[in-house]
Amino acid sequence: MKESPRVPPKPSRINRIANEEFRAAWVEETLLRLLPSTHPSLLDIGAGERPFMAKAIELGYSYRSHDFDAYDGVGDQIGLQCEGWQTGNHNLTCDILDIPISEGADVILCTEVLEHVPDPVRAFEHMCDLLPSNGSLVVTVPFLSLMHQAPYWFQSGLSTYWFDYWASRCGLTIDELLVTGDYADLLRQELNRALSVFRRVERNLGSRIIQILVRRFAKRSSLHLLDAGGFGTFFVGTKRAM
Repeated sequence: MKESPRVPPKPSRINRIANEEFRAAWVEETLLRLLPSTHPSLLDIGAGERPFMAKAIELGYSYRSHDFDAYDGVGDQIGLQCEGWQTGNHNLTCDILDIPISEGADVILCTEVLEHVPDPVRAFEHMCDLLPSNGSLVVTVPFLSLMHQAPYWFQSGLSTYWFDYWASRCGLTIDELLVTGDYADLLRQELNRALSVFRRVERNLGSRIIQILVRRFAKRSSLHLLDAGGFGTFFVGTKRAM
């Protein structure tokens, strides 16, 4: 008998939110919810400037950070770069695939990293290997992004289908899977990004016009079109006991 194709769970979607602000709040709320014990450990993979270190320590995690530490904020000067980038002094400095299994943790956190590795599948598999049974993996990636931090930029984003496919094969149960924003939200963000090259008066006027146009666009657009875009894909999975 032919096996029916697996239908992935329909992801949640959160619309009309501020991209970076929502991501930070979601990660912090997720870390609070996942506190697994009185002495939980957390490994922040690809931590960069360690934006979640203070919150993790405040919550009671034993925090360690990892990064390959090759990006300097300038990169190859193509695309969007991060001037003033400050990193270094990580507990582990190496490729993700070279993190020893002994350095695993109750919670693995990996935010906005997988678009910067040439083989996200192997990176995801290795992060799963770093988890104990019932450990949690928390990942955020762009759903669709512009080139940034080049030359360390290898894909514009990853979809919920990607996470569903590889979580199943890596022995993870999906606890949360969502997309933030939709095509209208993305359109608003990019149009306002384009306005940044104009003078302040022109930007203010253009921003008001954009708000009106995008609201009308969202009301008239089909769900198929709106679902075709978004800011980010957020994933939480638990490693099943062997």
